[in-house]
Amino acid sequence: MTGGATPSFRILVVDDEQFSCKVIAKLFESLGALHVVFAGSGAEARAAMQADPALSLVISDHYMPDETGIKLLGDLRQGRLPLPHDTYFIVATVSTSFALTAVALALDADSFMSKPFGKEKLATRLFHFLSPDSPRVIKPVEYYAALDIAGMLAAAEGMDPAAPSRAAPRLIPMTPIRRVRPGTKLAADLIAADGNTLLQAGTQLTRHLIERLEEIGVEEVPAEVPVGPGRG
Repeated sequence: MTGGATPSFRILVVDDEQFSCKVIAKLFESLGALHVVFAGSGAEARAAMQADPALSLVISDHYMPDETGIKLLGDLRQGRLPLPHDTYFIVATVSTSFALTAVALALDADSFMSKPFGKEKLATRLFHFLSPDSPRVIKPVEYYAALDIAGMLAAAEGMDPAAPSRAAPRLIPMTPIRRVRPGTKLAADLIAADGNTLLQAGTQLTRHLIERLEEIGVEEVPAEVPVGPGRG
């Protein structure tokens, strides 16, 4: 993998949106990763860590239904998770909050990335913090244990316009492409594996467009009604 990592790197992708998980996983696979596992919540992430304590890197969304990615990072650095407290950790979120970034940096996150992002940006970040020439200092568990992470997060999220209390719900169901009928509109942007936007939210899908999406390997879309019982 670019940046000094090897195909043996074991990566955990944590995101409550299945489509985002798949996009991020494909980006890692395009960089040579052979072992990528998914978790759709903080609870699932903890179970995945328990099942595979050899995980090398965690990349987590921030806002999820049961907990936040930075809370997960905090528990990791405080030695409360099954992985070594210095495990690589990337926070990937739609939020661009400087306050949240500051909390992540205080917990020595290896990167704070705004979604969506593509292969080139991910490769650059990996190269930066996985390079042997790049200094990486993770403090002792006791240092992080003394931090008021809950208070820091509460203050940061209170200033974040993307916080769930201020933003519309983010959970958008994905529909298998073969169940989508002509006339269906996209409920959200359709993002390609390289992080680029294929189609914007609100696009009405024609039969021709649906066929083209199938040809390029799109398996599911964030669809509004109408959705049919299946084609072919």
